[in-house]
Amino acid sequence: MIFCSRVILLIIHQKSKWSVVNRLKQPCRFFGGMDTSPSNVMRNAQVQTIYSDTLSIPNQGRLEVRCPFNLHVAPIHPTDFPRLDKAFFTIYGDSGFKFSKETWNKLFKFSTVFNADSRTLHVIGGFTESGEKELGEEAHTLEVYCQIPPHYELDINCMDNNNVNAEHLQSPRVHIQTKHGECSLKNIIAESIVVHSQAGNIKCFGSLHGTIDLSTEREGIIQASKLQGGFIRLKVENSDIRVKSIYAEHFFIQGQHGHFRVGNLHGHGIVDLNRGSIKIGSIDGDVSLQCEKGDVKAFFSSTDLSTIRAQEGDVDLGIIETTGIQLNLVGKRVQVEEQTEHFHMETIRKAGIVQVQGYISDESARASIDVNAPKGTVHLHVRDWFSTLKLDRHLDH
Repeated sequence: MIFCSRVILLIIHQKSKWSVVNRLKQPCRFFGGMDTSPSNVMRNAQVQTIYSDTLSIPNQGRLEVRCPFNLHVAPIHPTDFPRLDKAFFTIYGDSGFKFSKETWNKLFKFSTVFNADSRTLHVIGGFTESGEKELGEEAHTLEVYCQIPPHYELDINCMDNNNVNAEHLQSPRVHIQTKHGECSLKNIIAESIVVHSQAGNIKCFGSLHGTIDLSTEREGIIQASKLQGGFIRLKVENSDIRVKSIYAEHFFIQGQHGHFRVGNLHGHGIVDLNRGSIKIGSIDGDVSLQCEKGDVKAFFSSTDLSTIRAQEGDVDLGIIETTGIQLNLVGKRVQVEEQTEHFHMETIRKAGIVQVQGYISDESARASIDVNAPKGTVHLHVRDWFSTLKLDRHLDH
């Protein structure tokens, strides 16, 4: 069984234009307890509400979106809708009020169809031939604001330069693809979170929890506050990764050219960068840090077995003085801070390479860190526990 939505077009009369403009200048608008304001990209005095629709749907299902418009997905609130069986759609147009009802109908097409058999809510939109001529080259012309039950799966394919924003969802699966637009996620809990962009930025606010796979190409960046899950994969091509904290059983962070900044890194995995720099404020776990051309700076609070390799760069290694650990430091130069008291070491020099082996605190310690910087300097500094508190705050994210 298939249910089709009906379209309601809201006409703004010329005489009432300025009163509507004044209302739209307000930062938020609420209808029936729901915030239906356009996103910050669309929030200006030239925005019109050009479409609205309501559907009755089951509280469990899947949202599939295929359209070249900006998209903002948020949950309906159980206080307003205890059965969680509604979906609301509003489209905002940024036209400077120059288009009439008849003109808008000629510029874009949009439909929402719920398939009861597959429990899928299909959202399909696009520009008409006239719309391509009028709006195709303009960014952020239309935005679809949809409110759905919070437990719906997301399958979103956003075309062209348009952005996707999803927030406050508890979903079995979130899968988002963009081309050049930005993807913004906030407070998402899901079994699987997959975001791929051809060239856009991926930004995560609040916390994301689940199996997480974020990747972007070209100059797109990845920026996040807190990522947590069994497995986390982050991949960029020619840009930066900036994350305040990662809590994972296993992780893989990869890039060709850029700068990686992580405040707290918990778990086991690999950080692999071809050219740029890696800085990690605090590591708790077993890691392999690899940078072919560039510097690595890392502080370990706990590890059993970790390696750092900077083929053409320097390594700045920090350790807590009470940590029992074996160190093997190899570089063109190895520098140990003079105030380091608990590092017992032996130095070997051969063929222009310096190797420093030793241990901190416990000679029988099984934990170890191997550092190799054959063309650079390895700098070791040992800190007391108190000075490491809030260490990540001093890291430039």
